[in-house]
Amino acid sequence: PCKKQYDKMLTKLFQRTTQSSSFIPEIDGLRFFAIITVVIFHLNTAYSRQLGMDDYAMSVLGGSREITSSGWWIIRLDLGVKVFFAISGMVLALPFLKAGLFAGKKIDLKDYFYRRLTRLEPPFIITLVGFYIVHILLLDKTAAELWPHMMAGLLYIHTFVFAAPNPINPVTWSLETEAQFYMIVPILFFLLFRSPMKWYRISLIAGLFACSLFFKHYMYHKMVYFLQYCIFSYFTNFITGMLFAWLFLVKKEFFRVKHVFWDVTGIAGILLIFIFYKPQADIINNILFNMGIFLLMVAAFKGTFFNRFFTLPFVYVVGGMCYTIYLLHYAFLYLLLKFTASIHTGSGYLPDLILQFMIALPAILLVSGIFFLLIEKPCMDKRWPARLMEQIKHYIKPVLK
Repeated sequence: PCKKQYDKMLTKLFQRTTQSSSFIPEIDGLRFFAIITVVIFHLNTAYSRQLGMDDYAMSVLGGSREITSSGWWIIRLDLGVKVFFAISGMVLALPFLKAGLFAGKKIDLKDYFYRRLTRLEPPFIITLVGFYIVHILLLDKTAAELWPHMMAGLLYIHTFVFAAPNPINPVTWSLETEAQFYMIVPILFFLLFRSPMKWYRISLIAGLFACSLFFKHYMYHKMVYFLQYCIFSYFTNFITGMLFAWLFLVKKEFFRVKHVFWDVTGIAGILLIFIFYKPQADIINNILFNMGIFLLMVAAFKGTFFNRFFTLPFVYVVGGMCYTIYLLHYAFLYLLLKFTASIHTGSGYLPDLILQFMIALPAILLVSGIFFLLIEKPCMDKRWPARLMEQIKHYIKPVLK
């Protein structure tokens, strides 16, 4: 009983705070899948480079050309970022769909953008500024050299300006893409509900999906680097999440019953995600990859075993901290491996990588957990700026007197 009570306390402490009354653990469970794949991908990259191997040498060592080899799977694990995009598409679509289809609460755009600003900006700014200082103090970079990257990063335009991820914290490229999606979501749903006709809505979504397919294909083949990271290259992923949000709302009875059939469908979805992830610019691959994401999302809610896994407290709690983990893990892994890369099992690259993962994961969760509790979770309360001002006034008032 004491252990159960302790576990409940820990779960409540680290569980993500939501503004709505309903918490959906499956969503954070899917975030767990996305973040753990990205962490393993970057661990592999950092470890191989720490050993002095370039990407080509690492991929050959891992046997990346054959599906039966571990390397083939490992070098595809950055697909978690695209799963994040689909999850964002679902989460942001839900309130707009409720308002437009079911006469739900009308979306206050001022509150919508204020929520994004107060929720996401503080962790983003703190980590970007922090890593900027680290690069200068510890990595022999000059303030002047990194300042343009810093400013472009803070404005979410680094990939447009430099046509490459930000050297201060490379993972922020996807957050720039997410920010673009936040900006266009209200416009998209305004257009979507301009007409009640189903054919109009279907045509609009299908047209945007098709345009994104061809846009990504064209940008990658023509090597237009500054546009490869923009929202239109990944709009298919966001639309996949939006379509799932629509299904989730209009077919509530469908999601109430779990069945092992949907576990099989979830496995099929994971296989589709991995098999058709590369090359990303291929149109057929793009379609089947997003189909895989859709099936995985369905399985997370409908599958007997998938749902049980995605609703485990550890899984959805870690998934709920994904924003913090995503911001911190890349730099932390490179720092940690400077001390742990010399530890070997003596049994080859893959066992060594697994060992590094077993060392790195608890360390990442510890550091991320502290940052989450101190920075990110307080920002989940949209009233935190007002409360902070009250605290400041409380302490300043006696001094002024």
